[in-house]
Amino acid sequence: MKIRGVDRGRQSCEALLQAHYDWKAPGAASGVAGVVEASGGRRYLLLEGHHGDLHAYVRARRRLREPEARRLFRQAARAVATCHEYGVVLRNLKLRKFVFADETR
Repeated sequence: MKIRGVDRGRQSCEALLQAHYDWKAPGAASGVAGVVEASGGRRYLLLEGHHGDLHAYVRARRRLREPEARRLFRQAARAVATCHEYGVVLRNLKLRKFVFADETR
């Protein structure tokens, strides 16, 4: 389970959850497992688990053949393009931020 912190002053938790549920691209974002309110006005979104991230996969494999690297790159590029279609700008892109929704990758 992944945890994301949210400041109360920026956006309400309800607004964030509504934006998450309004996302029309199925499988484009992790599901929300729950919300926890902590002291100091912090709220935490608990995201559903996943089947590893691209960074761990590439490190474990050490080398990828070109067809597999191309397929994974296309998946990542498609994910970024989908975010842009919905007005979501991604900052600080890293391999760790791309997670696999199923075991087949």
